[in-house]
Amino acid sequence: MLSKLLAFSLLLVFAFSFQFAHAQHHSGQQAPPVSFGDKQVTVSAILEPADYTPGKGSANLKIRFFDSNTNTNIERVTYRVGILYNGQLVANQMFFDKDGELDLTVKPKSECGEKEIWRCTKYEGEKDLIVPSALTSSGNNPPIITGPVFDKSGTYTLKVAIIGATNPKTQTAQDINFETNINIAQEQKFSLKTTKGETPVTVKTFQDPLSSLQFSEPTNSISFAMPFHWEHAEHVQLVRNQIEIPKSFTPYQNVNGFKGTVNGIPLFPKDIQFDPYSNKDTNTIHFLVTGEELKIINSKQNADSHSMLVEIIPEAPNAIKSSDVKFSNGYRATISYDTRYGASKDVSFTLAFFDPSGNLAKNIRYAYSVKDSSGKEFVVNAGGNPDLLGLVVPSGVDSRLITIPSKGAYTLQLVLTGNGFLDFDPFVPASLQFDISETKATASVPAISQDAIPSWIRNNAKWWADGTIGDSDFVSGIQYLIKQGILKIPPTSSGTSSTNQIPSWIKNNAKWWSEGTISDDDFIKGIQFLVSKGIIRI
Repeated sequence: MLSKLLAFSLLLVFAFSFQFAHAQHHSGQQAPPVSFGDKQVTVSAILEPADYTPGKGSANLKIRFFDSNTNTNIERVTYRVGILYNGQLVANQMFFDKDGELDLTVKPKSECGEKEIWRCTKYEGEKDLIVPSALTSSGNNPPIITGPVFDKSGTYTLKVAIIGATNPKTQTAQDINFETNINIAQEQKFSLKTTKGETPVTVKTFQDPLSSLQFSEPTNSISFAMPFHWEHAEHVQLVRNQIEIPKSFTPYQNVNGFKGTVNGIPLFPKDIQFDPYSNKDTNTIHFLVTGEELKIINSKQNADSHSMLVEIIPEAPNAIKSSDVKFSNGYRATISYDTRYGASKDVSFTLAFFDPSGNLAKNIRYAYSVKDSSGKEFVVNAGGNPDLLGLVVPSGVDSRLITIPSKGAYTLQLVLTGNGFLDFDPFVPASLQFDISETKATASVPAISQDAIPSWIRNNAKWWADGTIGDSDFVSGIQYLIKQGILKIPPTSSGTSSTNQIPSWIKNNAKWWSEGTISDDDFIKGIQFLVSKGIIRI
C-alpha cells in the first residue's frame, strides 16, 4: 500500500503536507471532534443515496471514525451504534470494522407491534471472532439492519460510541461518545404554472414541508415558503431542499446556474447548486444554507419571523462554466464550477464522471488537489482510507465546496484511482485550469425599472393574504425590500403606532393585488399607510 501511496503522491506532486477540503455531504452530519491520544477524532455519518426517501428500497449508512486534523481513518474500530427517531430507540448494535469506515445496509420495515420499537429491528451479518457480540463490516458483505429505521421522513439521531480502536483487544479507557444526525427527506408534489400549461415537479424537503411553491414567468423565478423559527437559527446546522424539474421545462432549458434570496436577503453563490447530470429526465436544484449563514441572514432581519421565503432566479450564463476533462483510459469528467467569488470563499464544483461508453461511471473513485498560479498546492483530498484510495462516488456525480483563498487563476488536478473495490493500475491523472474572478459574490434580485414592482413580490402578498405567512413576516419582508430600493414607494412620513395590528382592508388589498384585481398604486397606498402608522419603519 505504501508504494501506491507514494506513486499517487508523485503524480500530484504531493509533499504529504495535506490540507483537506471536505465534501458537502447532504444527508448526514459530522460530530464535533474530541481528543484521543495525540489526535482530534470525530465521527461522520452519511446516507446513500443522499436524497433517500421512505419507500424507495434500501439505503447504505456509512459511519466513519477519523482524525479530523489529517482526514485519516482510525483503523480496527469497535462501534456501538444507537439510532433514535423522535427520541425513541429504533436500533442498537455493536459492529467491528478494520478500516475505520463502517458500511451498513438498512432495509426499512415499518410494521412493528412492539411497545419498544427497537425490539422489531433485526441484524444480519458475520459475527466477529474477537468481539463475538459485534457484527463484522466488510466491503463485500456489510451487516444488514432490517426494521423501523429510516422508514419515515424526518431527523434520526445517531449515537455512536467507540468502544475500542486500533486494536479490538485493547479497549479505550472509556467509551468515546459522539452524536450526529441523518435527515430523511419527504416528497411533495407541485406544479410550475406558465401560459403554456403546468409542469409537475417533485420537491424533497429535509425539514418542514413547503407551504407553497410558485413560478413567475416575467423573471423565470421559483419561489417557495416554509416554516422556520428564526429565533432558533443559531441551533440549526443546515437547511436543505431540492427541486426536481423535468428537462422538458422550456424556461430552464438554457440555464446552467441559479442565484437566490431568503426573505429578500441575497444568498452566497454556493447555496444554490444545479445538477443536470444525475437523472436523464430531470434537472435538480439543490438549496443548501448552512447554520453560519442563517445567523447572518437573521441579523439583517428587522422583525421576528417564523417563515423562510425563498426566491430562486436563473443566473447569467457566464457565472457557471463547464469543461470536459479526458483521461487516458477513456473516462472523462464534465466539471461545472461557479466563477462567482463570495465572502464565504467556498466555490461550488460539480463533477460528473463518465466511462468509456459514455455512461455515468458509478462507484468511481478519484482524488483531487488545487494549485494556485504560482504552483503552490493548498488543497489535497485523497479520501481517508489508505487501503482504498480516493473519494467514492456511488452515483458518478459529486459536489464539492472548495475553499479558494482569493480571486485568480488555479489548476484542479484529478486522479482516477479505481472503480468500486478495483484499483486502476496505474492511477490516471488529468487537470483543468480555471478562473475565479468574473462576478461579484452576492446574488441579486431581478433588475427592475424605477416605478415597477417586481412580480415575485406578489407571491409574498398572496402568502400573507391566505395565512401562509404571518403579519411579522410580511412586514419584515416589505421593510427590507423598501430599504434596499427593490420596492419603490413615494416619500412618506413615518409615524408611531400604539398597536402593530394591520387593518383587514390592507390584507384584502394584498390579496386582490396578488390576483391582479387592483393596481400597483392601490397596493402601494396600503404600504404607505403602514409606514405612516409606524407599523413598517424605514
